[in-house]
Amino acid sequence: MEPIYILGGGPAGLAAAYNLTQQGQRVVVVERDTQVGGLAKSFEYKGFILDYGPHRFYTKLAPVLKLWNQVLKEEQVTVNRLTRIYYGGKYFSYPLKAKQVLFALGWLENLRIISSYFAARLFPKKNPNNFAEWVIDKFGRRLFEIFFQGYTEKLWGIPCNQISADWAAQRIKGLSFIKAARNAIFGNDGKVKTLIYQFQFPRLGSGQLYEKIVDYLQENNQTVLLNTEVVRVHHDNFKVTHVTLKNRQTQEQKTVPCGNVISSIPITHLMQQIESSPPVEVIQAANSLKFRNTILVYVIVESGNLFPDNWLYINDPRVQLGRVTNFANWSPEMLPNSQQTPLCCEYWCNFEDDLWQCPEDELRIKAEAELRKIGLLKQEKVVDGFVVRLPRTYPIYAGNYKEALGEIKAYLQSFKNLQLIGRYGAFKYNNQDHSLLMGILAAENVLTPNKHDLWAVNSDSEYVEEANAEAATTVAKKTGVYRRRKLVQILQQFGGYLFTGGTATLVDVLVFSLLTQAGLWYVYALGISWFFGLSTNFWLSRRFVFGIYWNNWWIQYAVFTSVALNSLLANLGLLQLLINEADWNPTLARLVSSACVAMISFTGHKLYSFSQPQSASKLSEIET
Repeated sequence: MEPIYILGGGPAGLAAAYNLTQQGQRVVVVERDTQVGGLAKSFEYKGFILDYGPHRFYTKLAPVLKLWNQVLKEEQVTVNRLTRIYYGGKYFSYPLKAKQVLFALGWLENLRIISSYFAARLFPKKNPNNFAEWVIDKFGRRLFEIFFQGYTEKLWGIPCNQISADWAAQRIKGLSFIKAARNAIFGNDGKVKTLIYQFQFPRLGSGQLYEKIVDYLQENNQTVLLNTEVVRVHHDNFKVTHVTLKNRQTQEQKTVPCGNVISSIPITHLMQQIESSPPVEVIQAANSLKFRNTILVYVIVESGNLFPDNWLYINDPRVQLGRVTNFANWSPEMLPNSQQTPLCCEYWCNFEDDLWQCPEDELRIKAEAELRKIGLLKQEKVVDGFVVRLPRTYPIYAGNYKEALGEIKAYLQSFKNLQLIGRYGAFKYNNQDHSLLMGILAAENVLTPNKHDLWAVNSDSEYVEEANAEAATTVAKKTGVYRRRKLVQILQQFGGYLFTGGTATLVDVLVFSLLTQAGLWYVYALGISWFFGLSTNFWLSRRFVFGIYWNNWWIQYAVFTSVALNSLLANLGLLQLLINEADWNPTLARLVSSACVAMISFTGHKLYSFSQPQSASKLSEIET
């Protein structure tokens, strides 16, 4: 049997090679660079072990955790995470700290944030078309302007309204304004990925994981070809039979037979290397996909105590600097001494930009000047530095990328033994753990064809998250977990419904008071105020409690009104019964009737006003 060729020695490719080796399969890893690890590799510079920016190890994916622990074993350290955002001349801790934000931004700015947030929630955009609309809908316009717009446009080089909403959904999913505010006040429970306070990390940099995987492969007589690139991928009736490889040092080429092929090389390159060539429309689709480049400027500073962050996001239009990593705050064994600090300054650009062509000395001067401008460096001396240029680091979710990717995927589905994985290979803005997951699942697909849909795994996929890596979950366990989750969900909804009902009552009373003081007959005032209270209850309950939107909101509002009227009649009837028939104290009767009717009203609204469409209900069950 011919070996499985894995094109690309980054996280995804090496995860596939590792798992296939464990299953006794023969593999050959082909890596264009002289070192494995892709964007997560580590390298040595004058005694310092450095990474390509921050690559923290945190995941809820059980197969990835299993791989990390098997490979690294005791070669891991626990790193305390501190990440801040630089904005408006101040540093904001992330997760947010309520007092810090309150005093740093001031009451007026906080009022603008809160009011714009509630305006967005009361008038949601059902189908956001771009990144700007998505973030404004979730966080409000003012938070978008402060913490998202400037940094995002710096990263991608295009306006936020030209970036697909898909990117926001992947990168910011799981975090909301309410969750951030709750964590600011009560602390984080660790469930939201972007808010985790600690993470595991290899003792000698992120690349140590991948070097150890290569050691494992070589111990098991597997082949790892470094400094080798793919020239051609040959197929016969959509079954890959051979690959042509070139040694970049000797320029020698050879064509070798292969079994399966797992590719993590850039999808744009792969489409050009397939022979016989794909249809013209597929090549055009591939050529339309764009990547953003990264320039890393490393500076060595004569100081052992610059700032405590692992990395900082720089949201300041005065500088082009986007992110700064301080390697002194990761694993201490990455440093040769405690008197110097290595910083990595990230810049993003396109090939045609002046920045990409800028000489190394000018980039070093620029980085130092911008670090001083924002106050990260004061009198400290920069004694050394160098530049690394990384092409095609970020797939750009803009323009017609989705249609182009769909064209390519449709073509690739015809292949019997070719899989695409990783950030480059699948054109997905993956985190490190999701690239590893794609490699693991691709390996399983070799042994059990079509077991996993790799295109479904993205940067924030819930695919197999929190599942046990060893044992399958029984139906009984699934049922128990589902019931507990449903009970917790119902209790949370009921609590939220009481809160929105109380808010609506305040609106009702306030409007009634204003109208009667203005001289309106109290019967008219009561009708108008009841309408305002009812409408407030509807909008708040729909948005914050149930989250169910019918296609025709007028019909939903009419059903809500009908349920509310029936609840009102039930309240009056029960009140009369308790006072007149049971001879209860009116105040006690009012409390009891209100409590009973609140549950009746909640049940009625859940069953009728906010009933979920059948298709959505099925989707919810699948996701649970």
